[in-house]
Amino acid sequence: MVVTQLPLVCVETLVDLQDSLGGERRLCHDFVSRYLQMWPGRFARIHAAVATGNNEAALDAALSLRSSSVMVGAARLGELTTDLILLLESHSHALAMTKLATLQSCGNQTAGQLADFCKQQH
Repeated sequence: MVVTQLPLVCVETLVDLQDSLGGERRLCHDFVSRYLQMWPGRFARIHAAVATGNNEAALDAALSLRSSSVMVGAARLGELTTDLILLLESHSHALAMTKLATLQSCGNQTAGQLADFCKQQH
């Protein structure tokens, strides 16, 4: 899959999330806000684990990021995280380390778009 063709944020997924929460805009906003608050820590955990070669911790952190990203519609970040997981599973730590800058950049851009979504929900 060509990751750059995926949207940073899939609005349809956000609508589905809101629907799954009984149509409650406030609950959806709170969920996305928590995701945004957790993004820096999630990335820091991945970075530290990859940098120290702790494959188990890196996989755990990456799986957490991927699942939460998919839930909030962070399509491109979810796919980049899937790519990172595949590298970790094949014990390609050097390649995984080179992917972290792209992952962080995409995550920061995604966080910006999701923050705009949260502002619109007020």
